[in-house]
Amino acid sequence: MEYTELADYPLPAGTVTEWTPTADDHDWADDERRLSYVHLEHARRAHAVGDEWYSQWIGTAFTIDHPLCADAMAATLQRWFARHEAFRSTVTRHPDVAADHVEDEFGRRIIAADKVSIAIARDEEPSTSSAVYERINELFNTRISPLAWPHCLVTTVEPEDTPGSFLLVFGADHTVMDAYTQVFAIKELTRLYESALLGHDDSLATFGSYLDFSHAERAHGARLAADTVEVTRWANFLQAHSDATAVTQPDPMPAFPRALPASESQVGPLSRVETTHSRFQGSLSTWLLDAEQTERFHRASKAAGANMAAGIYTALSITTHRLSGTGDLRFISPVHTRTELQWGEAAGWFVGLIPVHLRPGGARTFSEAIGPVAECAREYKDLGTVPFHPIADLIGHRTPPQFVVSYIDLRGAEGADQWDTHDARVLRSASASSDEVYFWINRIPTGTNLSARFPSHHPGADDVHRFLRTFNDVLLEIVEAGDTAFDVETAMSAPGAQPGGRTS
Repeated sequence: MEYTELADYPLPAGTVTEWTPTADDHDWADDERRLSYVHLEHARRAHAVGDEWYSQWIGTAFTIDHPLCADAMAATLQRWFARHEAFRSTVTRHPDVAADHVEDEFGRRIIAADKVSIAIARDEEPSTSSAVYERINELFNTRISPLAWPHCLVTTVEPEDTPGSFLLVFGADHTVMDAYTQVFAIKELTRLYESALLGHDDSLATFGSYLDFSHAERAHGARLAADTVEVTRWANFLQAHSDATAVTQPDPMPAFPRALPASESQVGPLSRVETTHSRFQGSLSTWLLDAEQTERFHRASKAAGANMAAGIYTALSITTHRLSGTGDLRFISPVHTRTELQWGEAAGWFVGLIPVHLRPGGARTFSEAIGPVAECAREYKDLGTVPFHPIADLIGHRTPPQFVVSYIDLRGAEGADQWDTHDARVLRSASASSDEVYFWINRIPTGTNLSARFPSHHPGADDVHRFLRTFNDVLLEIVEAGDTAFDVETAMSAPGAQPGGRTS
């Protein structure tokens, strides 16, 4: 299952239906539970942007192999909202924080599960696939906001050529959903729909509320002070630059590493590169390794004494060395904060940040470097459950993450073996142009894929393309030989070696 923009999903021609949660204004009530730090920051950003807020959502698309029944789908969505308190909450802004004697300018409101209804708007005629895309994309881009409920919208498409199934596409604001929510919803919505349609038990477990988690996180963050150990460790990471990274990543907040000059012949696009209008970042989705190659890379990592995550990080280190002359690499990594069973499949934004500084030392090969790199990857792992926003305030560092790398193994997710069957894909909206570079690397049953967003302008886009091309070559070299060297000349001197790990 890939992580792409909606434009990359093969939407069918068919009849579109919008399913919009509705509620009466008088049924909303104030709630004393505070917003999480990321929720509060997101709301502030939306308020500052104002009417220009556009195209900032995440979601999922997948097929359900049953005919679409309006009553069953409405009941499904009512139950979905009932199961997750985050979907039934919104924000309210205090006009004068000081006068109201509250710390946050945004508070929370909530509505009971039985007060949510689903408004259905079904087109009378089918639309072309391009019209379906334009319709759904503009709906999500303009209607989904952290400041206006509902924060999650659902559409369905009944394809003309497959009347026995339909496509479900939902989009949501990040404040009520994270990547795990996007994935878990495939199984959850399918079972809820089958339960409503066929009358059997959905067999779904229940979980806690993101609102409770958020309130507890704020209490956790309130204990932090300038001399708290977690704050000190973040400050040291942001302030300290090794000699190796001072040139390639000079900013305190890690940015995409500067590369050595390269000829145009070394810059080649990966498959399915999309560079959108200049207002938006470039977007890319590609398969790095198929299932068999992924298993071979995993075995090579295990043989060298670590796991595949450390192997991926080591390959990134080797890539950086080949392009910049140093294997030292710094980035920010998102980690989930579902640290208790009650948060297991709850809908919400359960995401923390950890700093990562890869230092292979004197290692010259993948097998020599993976041990030190694995230790580096564990160095700050415990900081993931400590909210970053109050730490940033304490150390006076408000620069958002510039270079982010995420590696997730999703093979164990329930229903993962059915994702291809259901044409499932997790989605993100197009992102406004900036210098940020994000890599999402996912291992799933069918292989390892990479999704990225990056500057759409020259030379930023070229630098990212060159980095990912080299990264893919490094991975394939390890797949073929079980090892590779940091120096490309040494790697290519192996008997029969060719670029990209190919052998003659």
